[in-house]
Amino acid sequence: MAPVLSFLLCLLTTPAIAKVAGGFNSPIKEELLDTQAHKKGTCALGSLAISLSVLAGVLVSGDKQSLFLFLNAVPFLLIGLADDIAKYLRHYSDGLSSLSKLILQLAASVIVAYAICDRAQGSLEWYIYYPVAVLFISATVNALNITDGLDSLATKVSMPALLMAAVCFPALRSANLVLFTALAAWLIFNSPKASIFMGDGGSHFIGAFLALDGLVSGSVPSLLIALLPAYIELLSSFVQIVSIRLFGRKVFLIAPLHHDLEKRGLGEAKITDIFLSLSVFSSLLSAMLFSEVL
Repeated sequence: MAPVLSFLLCLLTTPAIAKVAGGFNSPIKEELLDTQAHKKGTCALGSLAISLSVLAGVLVSGDKQSLFLFLNAVPFLLIGLADDIAKYLRHYSDGLSSLSKLILQLAASVIVAYAICDRAQGSLEWYIYYPVAVLFISATVNALNITDGLDSLATKVSMPALLMAAVCFPALRSANLVLFTALAAWLIFNSPKASIFMGDGGSHFIGAFLALDGLVSGSVPSLLIALLPAYIELLSSFVQIVSIRLFGRKVFLIAPLHHDLEKRGLGEAKITDIFLSLSVFSSLLSAMLFSEVL
């Protein structure tokens, strides 16, 4: 019942938010205007539809583990929303400074790692658990945030991983199915050409949720494999930055990888389908390696 409610609520609230808050948009980066100019003015508050739908599903389910995951993902939702608001107010494609956002993400990661330590630490010593947890949370949040650069891309990368988690981690099944069905409804409005964007609030929320899946289940490697396409995106941005600063040269036409492919002439729908295929494969591989079901 809870996943059905989450689906229906997201189906109803997404177009309503797009209509009511249509003026709340995120400016397009100047270097992307040649391929994304048509997206100007698109509402970037989809995070509200996704998070509210998930909250409703979690509350109806009565599952304490689902509520636990949701509440610990909320700090990252707020960081992303703050970035979205800063972009809107500044009328510029960059909101919070990179350093400010990183500090907030790391601070939230430390707090969440502490909040979940009783469920996630297992047999690890605290001096191993905390660095691993903080790095994994912040890396996953940033990976999903960077991946959210084309219509439906972050959604298509996330959904197979959520389904894998629902299969492999029975204690977290309800939580993952609630977010999965919310994104299934969201995909209707976010596929090319999107009528609404999830914004940084949405990508931060989903990234944190998936990181919590790995930590609370005690199976970080399973999420590392399932989210491999998102981590490749993160790595492409890191390689580009290092190459420019150390050698003064670009590895990609533009980072992350999905924008490089876009600049090379691949259509947006084609790129998102490639990433969906990779995500299905990596999530299936993860399930085969870490689940007794398959």
